Amino acid sequence: MDNAHRDGTQPLLIELQPRLGAPLGRRLLVLESDGQRVVLLGSTAIHAYDARDRAAEAAAIALLARARVATRIELGEAFGRHRNTVGRLERRLEQAGMAGVVPAKRGPKGPHKVTPAVQQVVKDLSHLGCVKVRREIAQRTGVRLHTRYVGSLLKQVRGAAAEQGSLWQEPEVVPEPDSEVAEPTLPMEGEPPVEVPHQARGRYMGAALYYPALQALGLLEAAASCFRLAGAERFGVRAVLLTVFFLSLLSKTTLEAAKHLRRWEFGPLVGAGRAPVVKTLRRKLGSLVQQGAASRFGELLARRWVEQGVVATAYLYVDGHMKAYTGKRKLAECWNAQRRMPLPGLLTYFVNDQKGRPLLFVTEEANASLAQAMPRVVTAIRDVVGERPFTVIFDRGGYDGKLFAWLQQEGIDFITYQRGKPQLLVEQFRRRECRFEGRRVRMKIAEDQVRVGGSGPWRRIVVRTKDGHQTPILTTLTALSAAKIACLMFARWRQENFFKYSREHQGMDQLLGYTWAEADGERLVPNPECKQVERELKVKRQELARRRAELGQALLDEPAWGRTAHGLKIAQRGAVGQLRALEAEIKPLLDRRAELPVRVPLAQAGRREVLRLEHKAIIDRVKITAYNAEEWLLDLLVRHYPNPHDVRALLRSFAELSGEIRTTAQGVVITLDSPDLPLHRRALRGLCADLNRLGSTYPGTELPVTYEVAVHHSEVAV
Repeated sequence: MDNAHRDGTQPLLIELQPRLGAPLGRRLLVLESDGQRVVLLGSTAIHAYDARDRAAEAAAIALLARARVATRIELGEAFGRHRNTVGRLERRLEQAGMAGVVPAKRGPKGPHKVTPAVQQVVKDLSHLGCVKVRREIAQRTGVRLHTRYVGSLLKQVRGAAAEQGSLWQEPEVVPEPDSEVAEPTLPMEGEPPVEVPHQARGRYMGAALYYPALQALGLLEAAASCFRLAGAERFGVRAVLLTVFFLSLLSKTTLEAAKHLRRWEFGPLVGAGRAPVVKTLRRKLGSLVQQGAASRFGELLARRWVEQGVVATAYLYVDGHMKAYTGKRKLAECWNAQRRMPLPGLLTYFVNDQKGRPLLFVTEEANASLAQAMPRVVTAIRDVVGERPFTVIFDRGGYDGKLFAWLQQEGIDFITYQRGKPQLLVEQFRRRECRFEGRRVRMKIAEDQVRVGGSGPWRRIVVRTKDGHQTPILTTLTALSAAKIACLMFARWRQENFFKYSREHQGMDQLLGYTWAEADGERLVPNPECKQVERELKVKRQELARRRAELGQALLDEPAWGRTAHGLKIAQRGAVGQLRALEAEIKPLLDRRAELPVRVPLAQAGRREVLRLEHKAIIDRVKITAYNAEEWLLDLLVRHYPNPHDVRALLRSFAELSGEIRTTAQGVVITLDSPDLPLHRRALRGLCADLNRLGSTYPGTELPVTYEVAVHHSEVAV
């Protein structure tokens, strides 16, 4: 949490105001100055600790939550934690005391395999090869080591004889990760050694084209800073996350798809002898979930992408995506735009750049509109981009005068649609043009200024299409041309394409797990009684309209009542009575609707459960990494295959190519089977040549990777 003003002049004082009805009689203050954080209750300091000490902060949050000096939501806002995290810390304090709140130090849990006896064998036989030394270690000491690990020990002995005393030190305990992405350590702490095959053939070798993208996006480095798997003998963090990564690239939308893999052919792709089974994947992911580092994992990934220029930050698109739940649990409902109705489920707000590449996502409470979620989304963006300026672009879900004023106050520009249909005269429009992404764009535009909800005035740009439709756009940007702003607004379709592609090829809508937590009972949600009253009113009004239509039709039919009003009343006495009865039934329903509150606490609505999202948060961050890896490779492939309508499908076909992997003295060589079409072969060979110039390495090692394309049978001279 950053408690300093943007201009750096003075520290920020965070104040939690007492809420109506809450058992909070005094004010809680959190003050940060010179790296020290002080928690005040009234005028009394009750906690003081180093701002970087996460363990001390967790203890303070747990104690304050148990003391009920503030609600979980208020504590979460003050300390920059989610309210569920506050609740989890409180439960740990009640169950296990302070030992359950303060995390244990990470590091190796068992004895080190490299015992003094193993050390002596390596020193005595340092003139022999890795295989022979490995065999002698097993025979003399009973310790089984990987050949490549034995090779690293031999390399240390041969190259640093004067420093032999430092070669056999116990590995240090891994410190808590800091705010920066750690450099890769090979091998990862506590990870099983990477199994690079001497020679193997498999049907998944085409996916190895993504090794350079994987290295550029920093997936393994971020994972090494956030996760550990104790006692991993064959499949560690690296193998598990790489399996999820490549399953996503191969359009395997669920973890269950792993059961259909050829495990021995998939294993070389992830640096293991074979692929993990579904049961193992779920167990390992469950261990990662318990570490509670999904948010940090996503933050490190996003920072890496910004620093490497993988995702542009000048213009960031924000939009919500709803994932429906169809089970029997009573969950809070979210608005489903596709089905145009509220449904139980999960609401996630994604942040994408101008090309549709995802940067991060924020999961919000059900019924949280974009206007309500935007402050949290902006905070997440700032945590990633730092002081870089950015403009947020969103649709009408964020149309709110208070939000516009808040964004302006925070120094953030925005572009959004205006609600309503303007009726400007044709004479007010002028032809404007600009160059956008290499293309010349022309459109008819009118400009003026408007106020929204007491905020503004805001610059309004109205675009008129050929059929006369007028689209109003609001923005704070004054330096850009109106045509450029309109193009940026209309480029939202790329984010929608990302949602569609992720649903179809990556299973982004899969909830993946069904673990539950108690929801915040004080959170306001739409009143279910209002919905029931609306249903009854709809039925009564439909019946009333039908009766009135029947009575009106009687006036048009051949009358048997003598064409007098008195005769009509006599003939239709029953129908008129029914009309009066329906009108009498509708009136109390209208009065009841007017008396009912529109929103009530969640506890009163009868929906007290929410999905636990840590499991999905980890997997979805791996999936958006896979999406960005595709985008990264596409930027290289379009140089050799300039058809934009077919290039992504071609890249996916390359990922499904069979091939061979072998280890040589120079590194790892991957030979892919040649595509049948000459145009595709030229594109693949050009892509491989570009990748070879990058000098990427095999995941988890320092072995350079070289790509080759096999000779097609049609190219062999007869």
